Amino acid sequence: MKNIYYSAIFLLCASYTQAQEGSININQDGKIQKLLDIYKSTEEDSDDFQIQIYNGSLSGANSKKSNLDADFPDWKTKIDHVDTDYRVRIKDIKTALEAERKYLEVRKKYPAAIIITPK
Repeated sequence: MKNIYYSAIFLLCASYTQAQEGSININQDGKIQKLLDIYKSTEEDSDDFQIQIYNGSLSGANSKKSNLDADFPDWKTKIDHVDTDYRVRIKDIKTALEAERKYLEVRKKYPAAIIITPK
C-alpha cells in the first residue's frame, strides 16, 4: 500500500516539473577574432609538407619567389621570416608522395631545394 501511495505522489510531482529554458548571448571584441585568425595562420602549416627553395636576404627571397610563381603558377608559395633570414617555401603539400613528386620537379630548376616535414 505504501508503494502505491509513494508512486502516486511521485507521478504527481513529476508531471508538474518543467525544464528550464534560456538563451546565451556572447558579446566579444572583434580583436579576438583577428587574434584567432593570426594564430590559425601560424599553425596551419604544421601538418603539411613544404619544399624550401631559398634561404637568405629579403631581396633574394622576393626574386626567388617571383621566379617560382612564374615557373609553377598553380602552387601556393610564401616567404617566411626566421631570425635574420627569409625562406621561400612551397606550402600546402598534404602527403609525402605529393611532396616527393613536387620536389623532383622543383629540383630541376632549383637544385638547393629541400623537403620540410611536418612537426
